[in-house]
Amino acid sequence: MNGLSMASVMQWALILIIVAFALIVLIKIYTNQINLGSLLSESGTTKASMSRFQFLIFTFVIAGLYLTLSLESGTLVEVPNGALLLLGISAGGYVIGKGVPTPKSDTTKS
Repeated sequence: MNGLSMASVMQWALILIIVAFALIVLIKIYTNQINLGSLLSESGTTKASMSRFQFLIFTFVIAGLYLTLSLESGTLVEVPNGALLLLGISAGGYVIGKGVPTPKSDTTKS
């Protein structure tokens, strides 16, 4: 195959599939077929959730760096354990935040 191994072809195919899915999602977001209105807000409120925002940012940063490093090296790189730990802590904070009940405002005043 003129210097291209089967593994290299498979890696590029996987990267292209991921990029294609990302483009499809971005197009659907742009055409309002995917609503992001409540992406960062807590359920039932309009207040922004710091845990959701942190989880979203960490996920995009780690995924973006992974994709960039993979494209630069031409192979799938190993994700450092520190990055996985950081993502796990962020996900744990998000899950715990979902489990903690939000205080309701008292509408009956004496």
